[in-house]
Amino acid sequence: MDVRSELLREHSRRQMLLVAEHVDCDSKRFAELMALFFFGEYRVAQRSAGVVSTVVERHPKLIAPYFSRIVELLEDNTAGAAVHRNILRLLRHAPIPRSFEGRLYDICLTKLDDPKAAIAVRAFAMEVAVRIANGEAQLLDEVGLIVRKHIGNSSAALKAKARNLLKITAENSEN
Repeated sequence: MDVRSELLREHSRRQMLLVAEHVDCDSKRFAELMALFFFGEYRVAQRSAGVVSTVVERHPKLIAPYFSRIVELLEDNTAGAAVHRNILRLLRHAPIPRSFEGRLYDICLTKLDDPKAAIAVRAFAMEVAVRIANGEAQLLDEVGLIVRKHIGNSSAALKAKARNLLKITAENSEN
């Protein structure tokens, strides 16, 4: 399968899943996909983002060699919301190296605190920040402060995630 051609053939969930099934846990195919994600033209990178996220949810260890580059992409504001959304989506499940936790936490707080950021980007950033902060009362409190700051002006989906986060923060403070 020519992954690039398949990504351009059709923009649909069905097509994304077809490409994800092709890549599966094959590290060479995943490397090809990551090359398209990092260096493909905008439309190819955008469409490959969903495939990358899907494959990593199924096989989290595949992302390890690319971790530094995906963090750089999260810091790149020209990468686009679809790329950021899918990176943050995969980071909900992928192993996060300790050496990247602080940097990722800061990135997530910045995205969460940005009212102009896409709702899905903010929601996934919240999840990743809480995942990194898990067990650290001060970090969870920091996330909670940002959430409370924006909760009144948020969408229903973001409010629901925020309520769950605030519950986790409250439980952590009691312990």
